[in-house]
Amino acid sequence: MDPVSDRTRLRREPERGSHDSAVIRAVIDAAPICHLGYVDRDGRPVVIPTIHARVGDTLYVHGSVASRTLRRLAEGIDVCVTITNLDGIVLARSAFWSSMNYRSVMIFGTAREVTDPAEIDLALDAIVEHTVPGRGAELRRSTPAELRQTKVLAVPIDEASAKIRAGDPNDDPADLDSPVWAGVVPLALRPGEPIPVAGLDPSIGPSPSVEALIADLR
Repeated sequence: MDPVSDRTRLRREPERGSHDSAVIRAVIDAAPICHLGYVDRDGRPVVIPTIHARVGDTLYVHGSVASRTLRRLAEGIDVCVTITNLDGIVLARSAFWSSMNYRSVMIFGTAREVTDPAEIDLALDAIVEHTVPGRGAELRRSTPAELRQTKVLAVPIDEASAKIRAGDPNDDPADLDSPVWAGVVPLALRPGEPIPVAGLDPSIGPSPSVEALIADLR
């Protein structure tokens, strides 16, 4: 990972920030989605949510070959990838000092279209595993026709920073005697009961990867 750049230098509350690659990777891996920010051909800013996966120091995203976002990013323009994990609502004794606990990452760079078949397989497998670990082994492989309809982009994670907030609210000392409750309400993703697709044979239950996903998130 490159040294700190002007774009990744943490100016406000830098004590919450990190350029450590292990911290950045952990935040990326914990998030179910990312957001891609770019400027379209008409000069308008666009931010799109999508599924991602990390392999080493490369972030992969995918979508339809008809995707306006992927076609634009494949032109080699700048992209800003943002990733956020929300961990809690921080309730102070005043509105001003209330906040959120979070883990976030910003990545700046240029996307590269992946054309090598082996790397495409690697990226798509990683995206499936990022979403539901173990699911790839339970599914059939994508057909050549399906792959022709899929575009994969790679974004290097070499200009990035993380920012994390954790812990209690930073109340104003003058508010400490207030009778208002203060603290943190934890937040986390929680799965519901799996809902089978209409017409599924009732003898077919959730696969091991689905059962493991539910167990891990509960």
